[in-house]
Amino acid sequence: MRVWRPSTLTRDQLEERRLYAQQLLAAGEVNAKEIAASVGVSESTVRTWKQRLRERGSLQATRAAGPSPRLRPEQRTQPGEILRAGPLAAGYPDARWTTSRVREVIGLQFEVWYHADHVRKLLHQLGFSPQKPESRALERDEQAVQTWVEQTLPSLKKKVEQGMTLVFLDESGFSLKPTVTRTWAVRGQTPIITAKASWDKLSTIGAITTTGQFLQQTYPGAIRGQQVVAFCRHLLRHVQGKLVVLMDNARIHKTKALRAFVEQQPRLTVEYLPPYAPELNPIERVWAYIKGSVLGNFCPKTVGELKARLNSAWQRVRYIRLPQRLTHRYCSSPT
Repeated sequence: MRVWRPSTLTRDQLEERRLYAQQLLAAGEVNAKEIAASVGVSESTVRTWKQRLRERGSLQATRAAGPSPRLRPEQRTQPGEILRAGPLAAGYPDARWTTSRVREVIGLQFEVWYHADHVRKLLHQLGFSPQKPESRALERDEQAVQTWVEQTLPSLKKKVEQGMTLVFLDESGFSLKPTVTRTWAVRGQTPIITAKASWDKLSTIGAITTTGQFLQQTYPGAIRGQQVVAFCRHLLRHVQGKLVVLMDNARIHKTKALRAFVEQQPRLTVEYLPPYAPELNPIERVWAYIKGSVLGNFCPKTVGELKARLNSAWQRVRYIRLPQRLTHRYCSSPT
C-alpha cells in the first residue's frame, strides 16, 4: 500500500525533509532508493542531494540576498523628507500624495522609476499610510489653538480636580438625507439606497460631561439662542455641583439672553473654545459616531422614523459609555 503524502509542501516542510535525508545520507546505512521511498522523492533527487552534500557540506537552504537597493544609502531618507514637506511644497496644486505623484517625485529627483506596487511598499517603510485628511478652516489661528492647549486646558483639568464638572456642548443637524457609508456587496454591483428628496431636518443640542453624562434636546429645524438657554437650565437640573460649559464661538452661544442667564447662575461658568477648532470639543466625536455607526445608510421616510432612530442612538451612546471615554483626557492630572 502506498503512503499518502500531501501534494504540496511548505518551505519549512521541504527544509525539514532535506535535513532528514541528510541524516540518512550521512549515516550511510541505506541506499538512495530506500531514502527516496522514505521521503517521497525520486532517486535522481537523492543523488542531487548527495552531490550537494559533498560540495557544500549541508542541504540547508540558502537565502537569496535579493536585488540591491536602487537608492544609494545616502538617498534612502530623502524621499521621506520630501513627502513630509507636503505635495504643495513639491509643486502640486492640491494636498494629495497619490502613488503616481510619489513615483514621479522619486523618479525626477533620483532618476529611479519604481513600479507603483513598490512605491506603496516604500511608503509603508517610510512610515506613511493611506489616510483621509482632516478638514480645517483657512481662518483658523493655529497660535491661538496652541495657546489654549498650553494654558487653558491645564487650568480646566485643575478645576476638575477641585470637584467642578466640565460640560462640552455643541449642536448637530440630522436630516432625511442618509449618511452614506461603506458596505459589503457583490463585486461589480454597486448597492443602491433610496432616500427622500426633501430633506426635513432635526437639530440636537447636546453635551457630554467629565462625570460621564450625556444630555440632549432635539428640535425641528435649527437651534436658536433661546434653546441654548433652555438647555443650560436642563444642565443645571441634571448635573450636580459647579459646571464649566465649553462651547464654540457660534452666534447662538453669545446672545445677550445667555450672558444674562449665566450671570444669574452661581453654579454656571461658560468658556469658549478657540475659533475653528472642533477637534478640541470631544462631543464632535459623538456626532460622528451617531452619523456613521447608527445612521449610516439609514433611509428614514419620515421625521418620526428619524427621531425614533435618534432616541435609540442616545441610549447606545450611554450604553457604550462613550462620554467617559471621550472626556478621560480632561480628568487626568496636568503635566
